[in-house]
Amino acid sequence: MRNTIVLVRTDNFQKASVALADLVRYGGMKIRGDPRIIPPALSDWAFEQIMGEKPKKKFRAHVAAQIDLPPAKAIGRLMDIHPPAHVLVIPPDTGVWGELMRLWGTFEKLRGFHPPKRTKTEDLKRKQEKKVDEEELEEF
Repeated sequence: MRNTIVLVRTDNFQKASVALADLVRYGGMKIRGDPRIIPPALSDWAFEQIMGEKPKKKFRAHVAAQIDLPPAKAIGRLMDIHPPAHVLVIPPDTGVWGELMRLWGTFEKLRGFHPPKRTKTEDLKRKQEKKVDEEELEEF
């Protein structure tokens, strides 16, 4: 399966890490592999190709990560949460995706990022399982 890529553009790498953690925790996304730091020029090019216009704001931190969701679902979940960064979804069927994957091994890994231990989806599953267990106990 070809993973969707999210491009996080923000002022510093700490905010990028927080944004990625929010994608995992509140967006229910799973980050595959290590997020990578990409050059600003490549990030601006990717933005221009996907959005069809030049970026209006310059950022200092540009991070790309592969996620386990299809692009449409990822965009929908991004609309529900508001990470502290500009996040762009790059679908696997675009030239930008191919170029990023071709260069993926040359990008430096983002140090210090660790996905949160529990996600919102996992919490909801646990609550539902607990509710079902409680209902079963009440029947006896």
